[in-house]
Amino acid sequence: MNRIIQFNRVSKSYGKHNKALHDVSFDVESGEMLFLTGHSGAGKTSILKLIMCMEDISYGQAAVNGFALRQLNNHSLPKYRQTIGMIFQDHQLLENRTIIDNIALSLWLRGHSKHDALKQARVVLNQVGLSDKANFYPNELSSGQQQRVGIARAIIAKPDILLADEPTGNLDPDLSLELMELFLQINQQGTTVIIATHDLFLIKRLRKRVLVLDSGRLIDDYRPDT
Repeated sequence: MNRIIQFNRVSKSYGKHNKALHDVSFDVESGEMLFLTGHSGAGKTSILKLIMCMEDISYGQAAVNGFALRQLNNHSLPKYRQTIGMIFQDHQLLENRTIIDNIALSLWLRGHSKHDALKQARVVLNQVGLSDKANFYPNELSSGQQQRVGIARAIIAKPDILLADEPTGNLDPDLSLELMELFLQINQQGTTVIIATHDLFLIKRLRKRVLVLDSGRLIDDYRPDT
């Protein structure tokens, strides 16, 4: 099997007395879908930030998609990040740009033509069920719709890995299930999907692998029978 993510005794510290992660080890296979769960402050977001290289590893080693994270530099980091899509709980959409521009922007920044970027943006808008919202602005959409825009923006460049930090945190149960169905569809297309959530109802419904964190330690790696 192809291990797309490998964490080997990884720790993350913020100062002397604030250790966010303690000696965490796990592997993720390419094309896998799994959950990170645990109490608030357990270390879920810290793991996502380390994978995204928004934070530096304090101790230990990690390799993602063939890149050793502690060896990334100004030259290799942009190339590495292009292989990963990130979805935030608070959407982080640009309020002064239309929905389709929000989605196309990541391709423009990669050097795609405006025509090509908009064409691909329309494809992913349709994929997330928002093809009729292309010319709306973020404040004209519901929270669930804004989260779908965040997903479209994250997948437009066809990343190998999709990370989601509490994507259903502000949604009701029905909308949360709809969003999870969308993640399942993305995963079935071959994308590795990692979702940080404390929503045990969703975790039980989807019957996927679960990494359980407690105070920065990995205390369980649960793999339901399928």
